[in-house]
Amino acid sequence: MRKERTNIYITERQKKQLEKRSIEEDLPMAEIIRRALDTYLAWDDPTYQPMPPKPQTRNGDSSPP
Repeated sequence: MRKERTNIYITERQKKQLEKRSIEEDLPMAEIIRRALDTYLAWDDPTYQPMPPKPQTRNGDSSPP
């Protein structure tokens, strides 16, 4: 799945909660945000189909083996 970089503004409280969850779930904050956005977009649009997430960890190596 191709990803596109974008910038968002979040509150200090949101960032702290994201950082906490990122550590707890061993996921990058960006992945948590993508999942939350998919949930929001699918909320009232039954045609929206998010891409299934690939297993990802915060310390994963993106280079092929």
